[in-house]
Amino acid sequence: MGWERLLYEVRPTHIHHHYHPLCFGSSGGNMYHRKCCFVCSIALLPILFVLYGQVYHEAQNSESETHTVAIPGWSYNTSRDLRRYVLPDNVTAIIPQLDLCSSPELFLLVIVCSAVANFKARAAIRETWASAPSMTNSSSSIKVAFLLGDPDNSTLQELVEEESLQYSDIIQEGFVDSYNNLTLKSVMMLKWVTTNCHSVWYIMKTDDDMFVNINNLVSLLKVRNMSNLLVGALICGARPISDTQNKWYAPHYMYQGTLYPNYLSGTGYIMSRDVVLRLYHAALKTPLFHLEDVYLTGLCAHAAGIRPRHHPAFTYNKRKLDACLYKDKTVITSHRVNSSELRKVWSEMNSPQLDCSGFTATTALAAQKSGAKTGKQRVMSIKRSSKCF
Repeated sequence: MGWERLLYEVRPTHIHHHYHPLCFGSSGGNMYHRKCCFVCSIALLPILFVLYGQVYHEAQNSESETHTVAIPGWSYNTSRDLRRYVLPDNVTAIIPQLDLCSSPELFLLVIVCSAVANFKARAAIRETWASAPSMTNSSSSIKVAFLLGDPDNSTLQELVEEESLQYSDIIQEGFVDSYNNLTLKSVMMLKWVTTNCHSVWYIMKTDDDMFVNINNLVSLLKVRNMSNLLVGALICGARPISDTQNKWYAPHYMYQGTLYPNYLSGTGYIMSRDVVLRLYHAALKTPLFHLEDVYLTGLCAHAAGIRPRHHPAFTYNKRKLDACLYKDKTVITSHRVNSSELRKVWSEMNSPQLDCSGFTATTALAAQKSGAKTGKQRVMSIKRSSKCF
């Protein structure tokens, strides 16, 4: 039966039903013994309540943990050892795209994490910001590539292979391409760069619903050679979400802390090659967490001794669709820009009739704040702190 079972059986309200012969004999005993036993019983009550309370809460916690809603694909008993999925000693790429890093002086590689079926989004990116003057004038030193997983669908796979043959910008790794595998996708990006891009200076990770001003990004990076660089839109004081219906729900069995470490929004961030190596090695020793930006730029960066830093040109918000704003030197990224919006703003940005003479940094900031009010943002859900350290 054991001590734990006995503790569960203690019920303070039952004390008066168990008479002690010293206190309550068959004839009732004398008054002194009765008073003595009454005082002893009262004195024991707090101890019994403490024991009962402790065991009750342990039982409640155990029951709560058992009934926690699991993340699809990452249940309580699923191994979160990244080495089991990334296989660092094996080739895992379905389409390795080795020619991407053939240039001995690759300055910047932008890797767009894209869902397999998002053919239109990739096409729009190729036709817009991936064809910026910095790209066409320095084709050997700046590249844009798309990272995909395995669709487990032969028709989709055939289309991806045709796309790769046509554009030579598809990297495909052999993991199931799903939302809850975004962490695997990002770590596979680190693995691919570590294995295949020995001469690249900087790597940007972004998504396929993003606008990226390549010209401004290159100007920022060419100010000086930088190492130990991990920069983007910094999120501080974020709390794990316990609402199981929320897109960013985090079960207790995956993360036990009350706050996340400071991290960069996964919508777009830049890192130097030395940081890629350090994050990759840290990831191989850090239990997987399904929210890739928290995991990679928060947990793994902390483990590797890397401090993520904020730059106002990066945002997780959708900026106002203003061509002058998107051309302004204060802007590198904008989020939630769909294919038609991307083509529209890009066409306006490159129009000879565009007049931005009256556009200033002040109006750019006002437009950015206006854009930040649209849509439900993740950082609003997690009650982002405005104070970053």
